[in-house]
Amino acid sequence: MKEVFKVDSFMETLHELGVECVFGCHNEGVLPAEHPDIRCIQLRHEQAAVHAADGYARATGKPGVVLMTTAAGVTSGITGIATAYSDSVPIVVIAGPFSANLLNGESAKELDISGITMPITKYSFKTGAGQLQGVLDNALKLAVEGRPGPVLVELTTKSVTMGAERMSHSRAPRGERTNEAGRKSIIHAKELIENARKPVLFVGGGVIASGATSHLREIAERSRIPVVSSMLGIGAMDTWNPLFLGMLGMHGTYAANKAVHHCDLLISIGVRFSDRVTGKVSGFSPKSKKIHVDIDPAEINKIISVDLPIVKDAAEFLFQLKEELDYEQIRANGEIWVNEAVDWKRTVPRFEKSKSVLSPQTVIRTLAEFSSEDTVVVTDVGQHQIWTTHHYQFTRPRTLVTSGGLGTMGYGLPAAIGAAAGVTGSSVEVSGAERLGSGMPILCVSGDGSFQMNLQELITAVRYRLPIKIAILNNGYLGMVRQWQELFYHGRYSSVKIGSPNFAGVAEAYSVPGYRARTEEDARRIIAEAMRLDGPALMEFDVVEEENVYPMVPPNHSNHQLILSR
Repeated sequence: MKEVFKVDSFMETLHELGVECVFGCHNEGVLPAEHPDIRCIQLRHEQAAVHAADGYARATGKPGVVLMTTAAGVTSGITGIATAYSDSVPIVVIAGPFSANLLNGESAKELDISGITMPITKYSFKTGAGQLQGVLDNALKLAVEGRPGPVLVELTTKSVTMGAERMSHSRAPRGERTNEAGRKSIIHAKELIENARKPVLFVGGGVIASGATSHLREIAERSRIPVVSSMLGIGAMDTWNPLFLGMLGMHGTYAANKAVHHCDLLISIGVRFSDRVTGKVSGFSPKSKKIHVDIDPAEINKIISVDLPIVKDAAEFLFQLKEELDYEQIRANGEIWVNEAVDWKRTVPRFEKSKSVLSPQTVIRTLAEFSSEDTVVVTDVGQHQIWTTHHYQFTRPRTLVTSGGLGTMGYGLPAAIGAAAGVTGSSVEVSGAERLGSGMPILCVSGDGSFQMNLQELITAVRYRLPIKIAILNNGYLGMVRQWQELFYHGRYSSVKIGSPNFAGVAEAYSVPGYRARTEEDARRIIAEAMRLDGPALMEFDVVEEENVYPMVPPNHSNHQLILSR
């Protein structure tokens, strides 16, 4: 017996569960359904639709919801699901035959969707119409509980008489530790912190995901403990704060890498110790005792051995810890250390020997100058991503949206669309086109390589009149790969020189205002003009081709062995 899905009742169910926005594609299997209280954003490609849901989730903290057809729809979205999984982003992927035309077709039976997505989803459900509301309720909760991640809901036209089929994967919520064990961990951490002479707080995306930034900032200010972050942890601390030493790792700052190398206690919260953070594992923070706080026990002692493992939500840990610490003792023990670490930040060796008439660093700083502290900045992956983390001053959480773990090129524009849908308000009708409110401009920083991977979504920004300001740093190369070939392969370039269109002209073809700058004066002028415009705009900045990102830790080196310039 087959069950028929009614799109209107399906959308009403989502509304009752608190969903405010859904993403999908122009596809006969995903019918556009209107609901007065749900924004429905239709993109041109399934990968882009999943990235949009991902960007929405990162910018708002709410689970992103994306609708797909089974078979080809899901397979086209795999990269997007994997990107969200790698960075622990809560999205709910609903896959099924939404169209009556597909109810009797064979396409939905051709692939084992749950099997294909199992390694990159937290949970999977297979359900019929009868159990749909309960399954969606569970899926939305599971996406954000514990360590966040993607949840798949596969709709089937077959009747499911015994309830929804449910498959848990690698990131199922684990049982909580007993109160007594949790209390002992807090007391042990308190003792280590109060007796340390050179402590450092290392924070990652878990601190932002748990809503713990206010607790973190209070502890850092009252204790005067220096703070470093992973890329996904940027925004947890105000980057203007002298205690924030910057990003740690392969492209981390001089001060952050030096502080972690010399510290005697590393307090790591909501981080997973990826290879981009640790450098050579045997040389990572060699003199320190290590505390690792993470909600997922699988991450603890996986890469770096620690002295005090704590399985706990970051916000819960920091809230309990801040009530216990003796701040006067911590400040007295670390007074010399904090002055030394902050001085490293002020006196960092210069590594910005730009060859450009218009340097990428200048472009990023100018973009920051014309933006507000509430502006959400979305990046693609490559050199421009690192320049943004170093030279844009982030002061609030959830204002940097970027692909960290998987490093997905083509992520930027669709994720910016999702972020814009999340922060710019309700959909209204403007001159025959939908528009998602005026809102704060969303800044999308990309490179000439990354942008070409999903540039078709320019038409989506136009259709919904999204206030996305796109900045493309055009150097004619896959810049990060070229940099590795220059520095570590004696300049033997292979498959890194790329051809690019006139991006400003492409933008105009999509009815997006396009600008181009070759000098700093041009850059200031076009940024000011683009930021004043209503709706999307694209700015192309020509930079000299062989511009490198510094600092950089060479492969198989420890983090203190940075290359500062070449």
